[in-house]
Amino acid sequence: MKKTIAIAAIVMAAIMTAVVGFRLSTDALSIIVGAILGMIAVLPTIALVAFLMKKNQEAMIHPQQGVQQPPVVVVSGGMMPPQYFQSQQQPPQAQPGILPPPSRSTPRKFHLMGYEDTERLEISDEEWAAAC
Repeated sequence: MKKTIAIAAIVMAAIMTAVVGFRLSTDALSIIVGAILGMIAVLPTIALVAFLMKKNQEAMIHPQQGVQQPPVVVVSGGMMPPQYFQSQQQPPQAQPGILPPPSRSTPRKFHLMGYEDTERLEISDEEWAAAC
């Protein structure tokens, strides 16, 4: 019973395809055939991607039991640097190469860009803070 229904459906689809095919122009048929062949051409790529994804998932689920991370060995030439022996409660000391904060004794001057030299405008910290 199932086989006869399947065969009948295939025959009906073939007959409908033939009727539509004879009524369509050659340009429309070439577009339909090109689309079908394009979809068929993509199938091997889809199968390859599915195979590689399945292989990757299996590798993530079942990792190799014999492979272990090698031990890490640190070889130093002599004593450890002194910062390793300092306790953590000491405040951090100033490191060489870092500039000290600017002193408050001299006020800073700002030069606003975009003005000509004749319109030069310089303002102090207080004027700048008031303007903002």
